Amino acid sequence: MHSELLLVVLILIIGCASFLFGVIYLVCSALRVVGRGVYRLVVPSGGRGCAARRSSGAPLVCPRPGCRKIEYRKARFCSRCGAALTAAAISSDARRPVREAG
Repeated sequence: MHSELLLVVLILIIGCASFLFGVIYLVCSALRVVGRGVYRLVVPSGGRGCAARRSSGAPLVCPRPGCRKIEYRKARFCSRCGAALTAAAISSDARRPVREAG
């Protein structure tokens, strides 16, 4: 008889604790969303990193001779070979080498 009461009390305590944890989690999530909104209103939106600072719309070309992939997106690394794209690799008339089939 006492063990049943103890089990019910234990289940109630665990249930109340998990409910309280859930409520606290929801409140913190809502505060985080509001905080991000206020932060985006205060801080001017802009890109991060050196690739985002590039103001010209000129494509970047991979500096590796075997790759020479043209990157039209704001990127720091080549999406094909992974080489670091440099400011010296900017060229608007660069073309990819034609690969032979075989």
